Amino acid sequence: MGKPSRDKGKRGQRAFKALLGDRDWSVMETGCGDDVEDMWTTDPDGQTWSVEVKNCKIINFTAFLAQARENAAKSRKPWLLACRIPDTRAWLVMRQGEFPSIWKEK
Repeated sequence: MGKPSRDKGKRGQRAFKALLGDRDWSVMETGCGDDVEDMWTTDPDGQTWSVEVKNCKIINFTAFLAQARENAAKSRKPWLLACRIPDTRAWLVMRQGEFPSIWKEK
């Protein structure tokens, strides 16, 4: 993965991290790389999630969900997949055991 792609991914992670903060979720960074989730987040009810963030023009559900599930299994946490909806300030958020929803940035 080249630097422009990594930078785009990091911008997406920062934007989603801010969105989580706006919703009173706490965030803990986990590192970087293909073998680890982008972050962990704890919702207001105290549930901690393994988070995979995607900032791509095309949402590849099959590959993205597989990565989120694999990383979550390693950390023994439920998965949360956040995909930025291209050319918007909105995110498609999918969580294990929940219906998908749209979250909007402030």
